Amino acid sequence: MGHYNLIKLNATSSTNDKVKTLIKSGKIGSGDIVWAEYQYKGRGQYKNKWISTRGKNLLITLYKEFKGLTIEQSSYINFVVSLSIIDTIDHYIPSKNYIKWPNDILSAQKKISGILIENNIKGDKLNNSIIGIGINVNQTVFKGITNATSIKSIIGKEIRLEEILDKLIKNIGYYLKILIARDFDSIMSLYNSRLYGKDYCKFLLNNKTFEGRVINVNNKGSINLKINSMEAKEYQSNRIKILF
Repeated sequence: MGHYNLIKLNATSSTNDKVKTLIKSGKIGSGDIVWAEYQYKGRGQYKNKWISTRGKNLLITLYKEFKGLTIEQSSYINFVVSLSIIDTIDHYIPSKNYIKWPNDILSAQKKISGILIENNIKGDKLNNSIIGIGINVNQTVFKGITNATSIKSIIGKEIRLEEILDKLIKNIGYYLKILIARDFDSIMSLYNSRLYGKDYCKFLLNNKTFEGRVINVNNKGSINLKINSMEAKEYQSNRIKILF
């Protein structure tokens, strides 16, 4: 990803919120990363909480400015980040890793990573993105949470967080080059090849549970699902939830 500054913190409310503060004060540049050992108000999409033991997991936010990407193309940021994370996890856990649309990575049917991307729009263009990433690395106890796992839980050994970060940043740089080259088809194909639920999964729609399967995700970031014997239909992430 080229040169970047790493801003390391013992603790913060959330790394995304810290980046917003640094943007306002002009103390962060495109490509810079905030890394916290602990977040006391960590959050995921739709105000979900992200709970992590201090110093055990990788909690970062990348600030990235973009030129030329349209609002319609902003979904590719999520695709690129998802692929970067799953490639990083593949290095340690070589199988049973999937992208659970829209913003989770699963390993062994449990959540191992989450993404929170906040895009800032200027006119009809994407101006910048605040890209929050959490990867469960060395935490093995998740109190009250049954659908979470970590790299250590699966492979049985601790991994240095610096090592994970280095691999992740290299992967993000690789996929950003593909995005900058406007090779949208390759990104879309790779993303869809790693989707969870293509054979079978459960969905929550209008507070009711349905069975079906994922067909694909389109370039707008919406998902195409086939529920029971119904025809495939497109849904946005605020309407439907894929269950574990």
